[in-house]
Amino acid sequence: MTTSNPSSDHATGDSHNSSSSASAARTGSLFGTIMCRGIVPAWLFTGALVKLFDGTPALLPKQVRAVYSGIAKVVGMSAEADLTRFFDIALRGTISMEFTLAAAMILLPRFSRAIAALVLTLFVAILVSVVISGDASCGCFGSKGPPPIVVLIIDGTLLACVLFFKPKHATRQAKTNGALAGAWVAASAFAVAITFGLPAKMMVQAQPIENAPPTSTATASTTIPAPSTTTPTTTANTSATTPTSKQLPAQTPATTTSNTSSSAWPKPPAQLQPYYMPQVEQWVGKPLRSQPLAALIQQPLPANLEQGRWIVMFFRKDCDHCHEVLEKHFMVKLPAPTLLISIPDTNPASELPNPCTECIETSFIKGPEYVVGTPILMSIENGIVKRVCIDTDNRESLEATLQFR
Repeated sequence: MTTSNPSSDHATGDSHNSSSSASAARTGSLFGTIMCRGIVPAWLFTGALVKLFDGTPALLPKQVRAVYSGIAKVVGMSAEADLTRFFDIALRGTISMEFTLAAAMILLPRFSRAIAALVLTLFVAILVSVVISGDASCGCFGSKGPPPIVVLIIDGTLLACVLFFKPKHATRQAKTNGALAGAWVAASAFAVAITFGLPAKMMVQAQPIENAPPTSTATASTTIPAPSTTTPTTTANTSATTPTSKQLPAQTPATTTSNTSSSAWPKPPAQLQPYYMPQVEQWVGKPLRSQPLAALIQQPLPANLEQGRWIVMFFRKDCDHCHEVLEKHFMVKLPAPTLLISIPDTNPASELPNPCTECIETSFIKGPEYVVGTPILMSIENGIVKRVCIDTDNRESLEATLQFR
């Protein structure tokens, strides 16, 4: 009759348990744990922190801003006056969510990998769309933030690491899940309170932008004095109201109403909003001067801007699309007297030469962020916005704007 040895059975059991523990340990890696509970949440936290202190939607991809704009329209806040307030709430909500997800990856190990994979997949999808749309290589949204292709490479690498390297999950963590969940709730509540409790970005003082560099016309490069209270009648005084180095087009006659127009144009406020999100499509049928952004145009402006037909174009000096439009439609012959208004957030090293020698050029004042894509063209008649083209790839819309149809 065979008898079992209890000590042998105990040893066998210990060996089996040790083997099982070793097998369980091999199901995850330390690198995977560091990636899901350290590197990815740190990356997400950094992005949220940058957006929090920047305080403007300029760091959000165009596609995300489009989604937010659609939501604003649904909830009845698409008017330009309401949209800034809506985006402030939406931006703070986005930042709060990023802080909350980063805390979850650190404090909830059972869900860290799933959260990291979902967040990075969403980021990669958005960035692929941004790169495909051409925004990665164009200054159409200013020089804010790193190039999307760089962020795409980083996010793609992190996603691959998260999917390939599985994190470790120690069994003793199951006993502390309640405490960790409580810590996550507390951390999330703190992050939300800080994000929504942080005061809005301080208003910045209006800063005039420097005049454009001088051209071959000597008189054009001189400093333009502020409008006087007397009404000049000479051609010299009229030409002195030109906003930049470019002379008025030959077809623009001198007028005796220069000071009336200049003084009537709204002046920039002493303090500005941190950012502006002009909804130029809503300007149609309204005077250009009535828009809040009009007060931010560097003055003085052409004396007869509100007389007859004008083309007004918002552009960036490092924007390829803007340069193409100017080269194709404004280099040989102007469709009408044209005022170019540059957005001063470009990279000087990437600025392109202006091919329109007959256009009058000025700029928005420096200080706030201008969250708007370029180029934008408007046909103006007697100071009233008649048509707006925000998509210059739409040939029908562009031609209708240039031809005042």
